[in-house]
Amino acid sequence: MKSYVFRMILTLVVAAFLGGCSDLGGWHSWFTKNNVAQKGDEAPPPDAAPAEPVEVAALSPPPASGPPPPQLSPAQSSVQAQTLPSPASQFTTAPAPSVHTKVAILLPLSGKNATLGQAMLNAAQIAVFDMSGGNFELMPRDTANTEATAAAAARDAISSGAQLLIGPLFAAQVPGVKAVAEQAGINVLTLSTDTSFAAPGLYVMGFAPGAQVERVVNYTAMQNLKRFAALVPDNAYGALVGQAFQLAVARNGGTVIDIESYNPAQHGVGKAIVALAAKQGQIDALFLPEGGDDLEKIAGQLAAAGFDSHHTHMLGTGLWDEGNLGQHVSLLIGGWYAASDPALRRNFMAAYMHAYGQEPPRLATLSYDATALAAVLARRGARFDRTSLTNPNGFSGVDGIFRLTADGLVERGLAVNEVMPNENRVIASAPSTFAAGK
Repeated sequence: MKSYVFRMILTLVVAAFLGGCSDLGGWHSWFTKNNVAQKGDEAPPPDAAPAEPVEVAALSPPPASGPPPPQLSPAQSSVQAQTLPSPASQFTTAPAPSVHTKVAILLPLSGKNATLGQAMLNAAQIAVFDMSGGNFELMPRDTANTEATAAAAARDAISSGAQLLIGPLFAAQVPGVKAVAEQAGINVLTLSTDTSFAAPGLYVMGFAPGAQVERVVNYTAMQNLKRFAALVPDNAYGALVGQAFQLAVARNGGTVIDIESYNPAQHGVGKAIVALAAKQGQIDALFLPEGGDDLEKIAGQLAAAGFDSHHTHMLGTGLWDEGNLGQHVSLLIGGWYAASDPALRRNFMAAYMHAYGQEPPRLATLSYDATALAAVLARRGARFDRTSLTNPNGFSGVDGIFRLTADGLVERGLAVNEVMPNENRVIASAPSTFAAGK
């Protein structure tokens, strides 16, 4: 039978200097807006003993005719690398250490978000299958829907020997997990987007919007489009992206002509659009940090008010990261947004389709990259301390290059994408390293 093989690489990106890099990739709007919360507690004391850097690790997953990673639904089940036919000979890292490594992934495996949680667990299992050597165990734990259940999941994982926590997914659950992890001296890779929780020892892996805004505004200003306006929701998410937008425009020498807000609960964008339409001749680029059905409705009303993409360039965030966006919203064709290069995750999506028979949700790459990072560090014999996790050279995953910072944030290399009638295209490549000038 003809084999299906693809290459998936998780590697440190060699860099001579620390470099600035923008954040984010694509995401779901409901997830983003459900991940704005209050700042958590202070961080635990620093870890000791720096780990050695990770060498390049390249491997191939199993052929299409082979068995896919097993599906786990019980929260107490574990994925152990030694039970999976992972091709260890493909690794170029050091031999697998003899120490048994346990990493917990905290996801909503029951309740209203169980479908998403299971999909993200599926992606994490593929990472174990692809990247780990022997003696690596991934322990799924069910966070359900509350802060208390997430904290209980973290306690159970730590009592079972977890050396690193991946998750939780939602901001409302982060404080409970953080408190448990701090008490145990365990570091956390949360999958939330809420950067207010970022602190030494708690790393926010989610697709937060700030650097997406900076990247697309910077690119727009480089095209000599300097007069900006924005239409943002009147909520915590809107306040976050609105502030990031104003700062980005100022940093790039532009002028904010107007920022209008609307109540998303009431879908009352009419007055805001009328106000923007009165200044349409002064606006070079209009920022719309929405996605999905909300974006489609707003774009339709903007078009009805006289906006067209030939005179006003449309800008967005990773919420626009949908391949068929141009088919549904003609006003956005030619518009720009910042996200990871979609080509980088195509192999992952194909592997997921082969293993589970359906396309993964966009957020699945988060759990893949976080788990793959842990698996490769474990294979190299590195500890999950802050020195190892925040290696300034960074890592390259299915969402491109990224690195964790000492203050708990993630920096990502982003591409600028253009909305096309059928499939979006990259018009400004993502950086390949964090070296200055790359």
